[in-house]
Amino acid sequence: MTEPQLSALEETPDECQAQALAAALATWARTDTIFAAHLDAWHRHAQQLMTATGAGDVATTISGGSQGNVVTTRDVSGGLHFGAPVSPRQPDEGLGSSRI
Repeated sequence: MTEPQLSALEETPDECQAQALAAALATWARTDTIFAAHLDAWHRHAQQLMTATGAGDVATTISGGSQGNVVTTRDVSGGLHFGAPVSPRQPDEGLGSSRI
């Protein structure tokens, strides 16, 4: 597989091209033991990443009428907010305190 073909596969994933790449890599690995060792190390690392992060599947089922705010997401970094921010509680507004 040529460099332009690899770039095209990266930009627009295609099952047939991916299978062709896999076959080419397997053939190369059978004839070059150093490449085979590097490919195996890369594959093990990729599997560890998939185990650590999951495959990327996210599924949500909602039933029974209005649910209000619902978010289906994965790997959020930072906050997730609906509406106006909540004011921080004042020091004298602890639980059980009252003002008259």
